[in-house]
Amino acid sequence: MVRLQLWDIAGQERFTSMTRLYYRDASACVIMFDVTNATTFSNSQRWKQDLDSKLTLPNGEPVPCLLLANKCDLYPWAVSRDQIDRFSKENGFTGWTETSVKENKNINEAMRVLIEKMMNNSREDTVSLSTQGSYINLKAKSSPSWTCC
Repeated sequence: MVRLQLWDIAGQERFTSMTRLYYRDASACVIMFDVTNATTFSNSQRWKQDLDSKLTLPNGEPVPCLLLANKCDLYPWAVSRDQIDRFSKENGFTGWTETSVKENKNINEAMRVLIEKMMNNSREDTVSLSTQGSYINLKAKSSPSWTCC
């Protein structure tokens, strides 16, 4: 059994002075942006830089961090999949995938990937360092017995 404690700072500027408190002892991170809003996408870089400057794992490595492209059920997208893929790789994300909180698309699966990454970076069924930053095909990694939330 894994228990998660999630902190949502909703990308709000007023919380940037307190992020060190939110990040303390964190084992992983999710940065989510709205695919229909380019500003939220560009702000993702600032949040990732803030995280990396304030928190590392005990071994000095960056904390695993997924980039979630939310509202994938809406169109048009303000950014392309190629832009997201390049951005994810350039900014050291563990990987990225599309989600829709409204449609409950890929939420459980993304959390499963992140938990597996946290628990054991060397298992074959987790995202390997050779694919760091790449798109995570959650359908290929689904496990019907795994549930979240």
